[in-house]
Amino acid sequence: MIFFLAIFGLPLVYLAVVLATLARKDPRGLGLSLFFFAASVASGAWAILQSRSSTAGIGFIAIPFLGALAGFLGLAFGRYRASTEPVRKAGAWLGLLGALLLVSFNIAQGAQTRAKYRVRDHKQAEFSAEVARDRDSISTALKQNPGRQRAYLDSSIRARTNDRAFLLAALPNDSISPEILDTLANSNDLGIALEAVRNPNTTGETLAQVYRTKSYPDYFFQALAAHRNTPPEILRELYHRPRTITGLEIWFAGNPSTPKEILTEIARTTNERAVANALLGNPALNCGLLTELAANLMKRQNHDADNPEVARITQLVPVLCERKAAQ
Repeated sequence: MIFFLAIFGLPLVYLAVVLATLARKDPRGLGLSLFFFAASVASGAWAILQSRSSTAGIGFIAIPFLGALAGFLGLAFGRYRASTEPVRKAGAWLGLLGALLLVSFNIAQGAQTRAKYRVRDHKQAEFSAEVARDRDSISTALKQNPGRQRAYLDSSIRARTNDRAFLLAALPNDSISPEILDTLANSNDLGIALEAVRNPNTTGETLAQVYRTKSYPDYFFQALAAHRNTPPEILRELYHRPRTITGLEIWFAGNPSTPKEILTEIARTTNERAVANALLGNPALNCGLLTELAANLMKRQNHDADNPEVARITQLVPVLCERKAAQ
């Protein structure tokens, strides 16, 4: 409570003081005060905007407080710097020092954040280049080892289990054995584990183990929802559990292993074009699902007359539904 009183109370008090100063027609120090207020607000906002953190915006809550504090310090300097009383004069210069320190701190924080991201970006660029080089070398080696791709990749991965760049370059290949993928899917490195989970050769047993045992399973939800080998019971549980991340429907809709009742629910309820399009591209699409999706989309046709999925359904109905009738 005290925190919020300070954060929001000081700016209100500062505003009242500024208005009172103007009303008394005694603007001594007001120009300096407003200057430091603006400088503190601008430098603080700039420092926050340098951050790429998703929570950086919370810092804007403190901006009015910092601005008001700098404004008061500037006002003290402006009004009392020429005072004949030593205490007031010393306080005025301390106010100037404090205001300058506030603005300087904001600028220093922003510059430090920029430098940190510059170093991080440079390291990431170097790492990405290393992954690209490894990917090219792997591609060349696979072409030189026809019929032995799995043996080559498995042995290479075993020999370089601590080479993160090489593992990230190798894991998208579909020639890796399920045993190797099982080992990597249980890695403590979430990036390595995620790439192993995404590999089409990863078994349902491994995918279930990842879902059940990982300390942060949410990190793998998208890959699990999209993977053809994810067991149906895992897909059901994942679909019905409270959502900690959004946008999973498109991956369920495009997965031919998604249980039929889930695909039917998506067909009946989706209002997103991307999800409908994913469902239309699902190899498991049949006449029943197509009919449910058509009825759902037609309900909104007046609001979405240019929906290309409706035209696509019109093309698919004769193919899928006549095939069903023929059977």
